[in-house]
Amino acid sequence: MAKRKTVKERNLELKPLGKQLRHFGIILSILPNEKQVIKCSQTFGCSRFVYNDYLATRNEHYKETGETLSAARYKANYLNPNKKTEEFSFLSEVDKFALESAVENVQDAFERFFKKQNGFPKFKTKRKAKKSYTTKFTNNNIKFIDNKYIQLPILKKVEYIKPKSLKNQDKLNKVINGQARILNATVSQKGDKYYVSICCEEIIDLVELLDFKNIDKNKIIGIDLGLKDFAIINNGMYTKKEENPKYFAKSEKKLAKLQKRLSKKKLDSKNYIKAKNKVNKMHTKIANQREDFCHQLSRRLVNENQVIIVENLNIKGMVKNKNLAKAIQDAGWSKFLTFLKYKLEWEGKHYIEIDRFFASSKICSTCGEKKLMLSLNEREWICSSCNTHHDRDENASINIRQEGIRKLGLA
Repeated sequence: MAKRKTVKERNLELKPLGKQLRHFGIILSILPNEKQVIKCSQTFGCSRFVYNDYLATRNEHYKETGETLSAARYKANYLNPNKKTEEFSFLSEVDKFALESAVENVQDAFERFFKKQNGFPKFKTKRKAKKSYTTKFTNNNIKFIDNKYIQLPILKKVEYIKPKSLKNQDKLNKVINGQARILNATVSQKGDKYYVSICCEEIIDLVELLDFKNIDKNKIIGIDLGLKDFAIINNGMYTKKEENPKYFAKSEKKLAKLQKRLSKKKLDSKNYIKAKNKVNKMHTKIANQREDFCHQLSRRLVNENQVIIVENLNIKGMVKNKNLAKAIQDAGWSKFLTFLKYKLEWEGKHYIEIDRFFASSKICSTCGEKKLMLSLNEREWICSSCNTHHDRDENASINIRQEGIRKLGLA
């Protein structure tokens, strides 16, 4: 069997033709009927079972032999034979690609662990695990029908709600018209609602990186991320502050009431499920608000600028601070930086990270003098060398921009 080409290899082949690949996603709300809801629940459970079984089998195999049980060997020696037994015959009733994806998720979790990106893979529990499964596109098994239904393996025709935003409508039309192809689809349940997230691929005209010689210095900005103000942005002439919306903090009291009601319900009763759905709905609303804010701000900054310079923040390490963890997670810095990065790449613009150990807050942006002792509580300070009065965050954004320009050799 020929080895599948990576995106990088395919882009190299397309480059002489002046083309490149671009991936994008569409999330649609779906309306499954009763039979389809039952089948979704079965697939969620089977995917979780296979995930846990491969993780346990892989751990045992390593203890006994000192060798790694690969995903391919597990599928051939354990998963496929198990489907034919009476004890595990329920595995053959659900989408086979969902089970294969669960196995590949374990493999991916171990690869991330070895790269020190995540902790050691953990077993999934019925109550806490995310209710989702991923199926793969093959032989036109995922497609749109009559602009009203989406066909999915095992579930067959499922009605979907058309997206409201024009951008998502355009994306959907590309798939329906054959301008983009589907790679996979992830079905998920949040509360009492069901969604399908479709990963798509299209071939577009090659986007060349903007030449540094053609960069307008007024369109180079430095961004310092904060908690009081979400982003402090400097473009060399002035500094602008974007207020932190604090969506979770604003909804925390209401969420606490809903969680209190949930705690008093009998486990798995109808009232418990209703209360749990209300809690899930509130969490979903907060997440959607945060995502929308990050999308809008990142899009505006990308449209207005050519180079964006940020700090390489150790967000995982910062979250370990118990006093700031909730506020940092509420801010959604990581999501914002991810949006910023891919949007700049899509337009051939530059995303520059400076070292996290660069003392952006302590260095005087006027004379370069470093204030050795600067506590987190000091929001303003005066340079002992040139007597310049500094706002801590504004000074940091200026220094981040200047360091990025120096790093690019544009100083």
